Amino acid sequence: MRNQRTVHSALRTPHSALNAADLLCEIGTEELPAAYLPGLIDQLGREAAALLQAHHLPYERVESAGTPRRLVLIARGLAATQRKPAEEIRGPSKLAAYDQDGKPTAALLGFLRAQGGAPAQTKIVSSEKGDYVYLVKEPTATPASAVLPELLPQLIGRLRAPKTMRWDADGVRFARPIRWLLALYGISAVRCSLGTLRSAPATRVGGPLRPRAVRVRSLEGYLRTLKQAGILLDPAQRRAWIEQAVGRIAAQARGAAAPEMVSHGLLDEVTHLVERPTPLVGRFDRKYLALPREVLLASMAKYQRVFAVEASGALLPQFIAILEGDPRRPAEVRKVMERILNARLADSLLFWTEDHRRLPLQQMAETLTGVTFHERLGSMAEKTVRLRALAEPLAEAWQLTEEERAHLRRACQLAKADLVSTMVKEFPTLQGVVGKRYARDSGEPQPVAEAIEEQYLPAGNRRPRTLLGSALALLDKYDTLSSYFGLGILPSGDQDPFGLRRAAQGIVEIAWTVHRPLPLGALFRTRASMEPFRSAQPRAAATAGNQVQRYLLERLDAFEWPEPAPAPDCIDAVLAGPCDDLVDVMDRILTLQRLHGHPGLRKAAKVIERTRNILRGAALRQPQVEPSRLAEAPERQLWELYRAHEPRLVRLAQEKAYAEATTLFGEVFFEPLHQFFDQVMVNVPDETLQQNRLALMQAIQALYTDRIADLSKLTLLHHEEPAA
Repeated sequence: MRNQRTVHSALRTPHSALNAADLLCEIGTEELPAAYLPGLIDQLGREAAALLQAHHLPYERVESAGTPRRLVLIARGLAATQRKPAEEIRGPSKLAAYDQDGKPTAALLGFLRAQGGAPAQTKIVSSEKGDYVYLVKEPTATPASAVLPELLPQLIGRLRAPKTMRWDADGVRFARPIRWLLALYGISAVRCSLGTLRSAPATRVGGPLRPRAVRVRSLEGYLRTLKQAGILLDPAQRRAWIEQAVGRIAAQARGAAAPEMVSHGLLDEVTHLVERPTPLVGRFDRKYLALPREVLLASMAKYQRVFAVEASGALLPQFIAILEGDPRRPAEVRKVMERILNARLADSLLFWTEDHRRLPLQQMAETLTGVTFHERLGSMAEKTVRLRALAEPLAEAWQLTEEERAHLRRACQLAKADLVSTMVKEFPTLQGVVGKRYARDSGEPQPVAEAIEEQYLPAGNRRPRTLLGSALALLDKYDTLSSYFGLGILPSGDQDPFGLRRAAQGIVEIAWTVHRPLPLGALFRTRASMEPFRSAQPRAAATAGNQVQRYLLERLDAFEWPEPAPAPDCIDAVLAGPCDDLVDVMDRILTLQRLHGHPGLRKAAKVIERTRNILRGAALRQPQVEPSRLAEAPERQLWELYRAHEPRLVRLAQEKAYAEATTLFGEVFFEPLHQFFDQVMVNVPDETLQQNRLALMQAIQALYTDRIADLSKLTLLHHEEPAA
């Protein structure tokens, strides 16, 4: 889990503890959504650190924490004085700053107003570009207590949430209405305003319906007040407390908490739903244990946010709820929760029964024409047609058996069938999981059922375990990515409403895990034979295909490579070569990384660099070397070496023996090429000789770069000693 309690170190710390104190700022809100809380806590720490540093207020460290009802910033060891250094700020030119009578113009006055200066603080500085007015600001020292009232509202204004609301007459917006502000510097209250709200040296504790104000005189007193009220401010501490409490109670029933409740995010969600966690144990009707495990857990998590208990891998008819604070009548609360959960589980059992009346799964698949994938891309039924078409080039590249191909086609046909089930409509997170269950109950082969579930992976740390599951997951994501790119819908910045960045990253991860060829060219050629490419201009389709390939290759920068991770120049070098097979590209990148420091790599890189330099800007009009025109002994020697070693180098590249090919290429050509350049002039007046020598350089270079990488992009050429 991500740690929501963030700490930021200062660039410099106060000189003495006597000149520093702790800053406390608490933003009290109505209940913040659990999904918003981690981001807001992280932003609060980062933005505070940046703001304090920008305003010359050094500190020892910044901590941020929070609960659904409060966001808290603590800046420890914050300097008592803001010390701004002297500044000279360039303004308008002298000609623009003064009129004919030497009086300041509107341009100069506007500049001074914006910078908080006066005409008396200016001077003229001459430069090559002319004379300019400079504002000279002397060093200043301002008490932190005078700076913080303006700084803290700025900090709150920097916090962003997916959705905000306006509740204040002044139009202030925040994730939820802010109900109180607490700001202390040391033992002194910081008086600041946010809209119509004024800060006060008090926090609020107790239930959300009847909170009570408690005066705060210091940071230590504030933390003590929260502890006495049972509030766990630190999310990491709160999460650990909840996990331990659930585990302890489950152990009392001779069981353990169902691991999915942690791995699937329920623990994180509950952590951000409460600030005074209190456990409560309840039971549900044993008959609902007949439901599939995944359905039972989904019902418990969605409707009641309760933890399931298991023993020996089997679920027990028991749950553990985490409440906000101590209920006055826990027995009544338990009864209400049990009644609601039993009713919801009854609904789930009904959904399960109704869906089984509609099996086999093929019958559900036939109704996919009514489920829209995208208004311009048709229905989910059309998507399954595309998946079956895309399966052919992948099956060919992976050399699947006839049985495996048949299973893959069937999995493509049934992949989205569970989307029309009542169960998935109620629990969207179970898509694929329900499909697997229904496929089994319909008598489909086990590989087909497994693939239907695994098509939505990777998710968290889970990856497809089966070959056909990996294939279907790749095809599904590739179809989604290429379809939206074909419509001109590409991710931009933080805008990615269709999850295309995640789909592309998933393709890279699965391809590396399964480690079989991923023929990007063949896949796109198949995809281009269908809409929206079929009716598009050929150039537009080709552009989209290049965009898809480039976007996938760009994900390699963010890929979690095995150690030692490749340097950016290794990635750039390989991406400048052939890139049709994604997995092959990744293999070549790792090969270059593992050859780092090897003399053979340095020699090969030098050969590529020297041939590329001589070809750069040259007008090569001769496609092949003419042996009869090789006039000098060094060029004849180079040509003989090329002819002698070309078959082996080509074979090594075909066999993916890239390390051996690289070292062989360097050993063969490094010294002879050095002698060639010492004794032979390439750009001679005789065009026949010149073109033949250029063709020779091109042949040597292409022998490697057309198959492996452009080694001229490696940084070792710029900072390592030349190979001997």
